Amino acid sequence: MTTNSDDLVSLDELRSVLSVYAGPADARSRPARHGLRRRPVVLGLVAVGALAVVFAATPAWALVRDILPFWSQPSAPQSVKHDFSTFDNPLVPPNMTPGADAADAREVMQADFGGATHTLYVSPAKNNGYCFEWSDSVGGCNTIPDQVPMDISEMPVLPHDGSQPPATTLPESEMRDLELHGVTYWLTGDAVSPTVTNVVIHFSDGTTVEPEITWISAPINAGFFTYEVPNDKQSATDHVTEVDAYDANGNLVEQQPMSPMTHATGPTLAVPTDPGSPGPAGPGG
Repeated sequence: MTTNSDDLVSLDELRSVLSVYAGPADARSRPARHGLRRRPVVLGLVAVGALAVVFAATPAWALVRDILPFWSQPSAPQSVKHDFSTFDNPLVPPNMTPGADAADAREVMQADFGGATHTLYVSPAKNNGYCFEWSDSVGGCNTIPDQVPMDISEMPVLPHDGSQPPATTLPESEMRDLELHGVTYWLTGDAVSPTVTNVVIHFSDGTTVEPEITWISAPINAGFFTYEVPNDKQSATDHVTEVDAYDANGNLVEQQPMSPMTHATGPTLAVPTDPGSPGPAGPGG
């Protein structure tokens, strides 16, 4: 079969139409780059005795784990600050947008996934919570951290044999197969502290892995992680099935199914029916 190169779609192009849904559409759906999650949050802190000054400046969870002090991180480049400034929709009332504090955006870490090195930038959200962006990849905001303790973005590929690399370019004729049967190639996530203390990625063969989380201090109060799935765990019979978040007592506080792509409460690849049309709505959309 001969495929015209004009009909091929790369995974980089898929990022423009990728949407992840992990719950009710009004609370949890967001585009891969500039989606929003909106609800109010109040984070409290109790300080006692002679350590009051220390505790007042440092959340309790920060005293028992390694964290990056947000304000000590390098300022983000101007181009990234501009990206954060576009997170707000000018057609939406100011009190309903995240209000990404672009001027205070910081560079906090780098990670390798999808065959490239990506830099994570984070900023406070003026309407509570935080916003983030992985360079040349995904981004978004969480202004409801009390009700969304963890969120996942992923890039799917067609299932393949472990001896073969993932197909990063697809003919348009295979996009429907990707929507229906895609498995996780890589994922990124953000987890709220102190609600979440560890994250577990589950595979269909019953094995699990815990990604390393980079925790960031106030005003972010969250951790960020990435995971590139091993090549031999991107098959139809062995792939990522869900990502779970647990609190300090081992209680499950968030569960996000990952496969199949069309799971009712799991991630869905939004594929436009033509270049000028929007992708399909998420659950309840």
